[in-house]
Amino acid sequence: MKTLISLTAGAVIGLGTIVFPASAQTVLTYSSWLPWTHPVNTAIYLPWMEAVEKESNGRIKFRRLPKPVASPPAHLDAVRTGQADVAMSVHGYSPKRFAAYLFAELPMLGDTATGTSVALQRTHDKFLADKGFYEGVHLIGMNTHGPGLIHHSKKHIMSPDDMKGQTMRTGGPVPKAIVEAWGGVAIRQPAPKSYEILSTGVADGITFPYESLGSFKITKLVPFSTYIPGGMYSSSHYLVINKAKYDALAPEDKAVIDKYSGEAFAKMAGQGWDKINDEGKKLALEAGNSIKTAPQALIDAVKAINAPLEADFVKGANEAGVDGAAILKFFREEVARLAAAK
Repeated sequence: MKTLISLTAGAVIGLGTIVFPASAQTVLTYSSWLPWTHPVNTAIYLPWMEAVEKESNGRIKFRRLPKPVASPPAHLDAVRTGQADVAMSVHGYSPKRFAAYLFAELPMLGDTATGTSVALQRTHDKFLADKGFYEGVHLIGMNTHGPGLIHHSKKHIMSPDDMKGQTMRTGGPVPKAIVEAWGGVAIRQPAPKSYEILSTGVADGITFPYESLGSFKITKLVPFSTYIPGGMYSSSHYLVINKAKYDALAPEDKAVIDKYSGEAFAKMAGQGWDKINDEGKKLALEAGNSIKTAPQALIDAVKAINAPLEADFVKGANEAGVDGAAILKFFREEVARLAAAK
């Protein structure tokens, strides 16, 4: 009997060595307001999750929620309140809250998402990391989506006059300001509604990076694209994790998250955006779309608008308690330094 008890106890102990590590596994819920098949997820956020899972030897796992828990602008608060553990959103969706970051939405920032993403992260680290903009969450990192273009259903926008009377779906405040300054009508709709508003004629055109043409299935709806060197605008995004969940991680698991945070995340995300933007442009050309580079007159018109936009950013950043002029100067210098180092 003693032998039987000993064997049984040994079996239980042996079983425990298998079961207990699984019970120590941390499962983090991820909410995405983009479909899981969307290129932004397949090129950036899914590889990021897979890298964390692999580096942690499976101690950290992500559960992809089948539906978003909130609207795109509400995902920061959704993570803060625990509706989801991890999510991304867009600084420009909350322009008052993130006024200090809107320098990353200005025109003609740079021609690659990798360069502007790393420069954005470095600017955050130097000027903004200790300002409490992400209270209640832990910031993983941030990036830009690269140069934004003007896409239209009927014509190229080659002069400010071409925009007069045109209804354009815009994302952040910068493309909205440009469209309205040129006499267009800017409407705000979530990106996933792009096909609906273009196919029904609610909008004549849209401002997007190349990637969004294919991912939102609007390539044939807007066959005329105008590229402004450096971008008509950009958009900056951020990835966050619930602070309580991050704080509760074991030190070795925090180290895994940290390894794929900050500049490492910015570089990974920027490279992902460059890849899917290149693919979006290729698909547009294969579909017979016409892509033209803006003439100098249109570039000059963007520069003329950019001056007051920069002044507005500096004013808003100063009101948010940071040095807007220093931020903008440092960011542009970092973009130039990264471009020269390629």
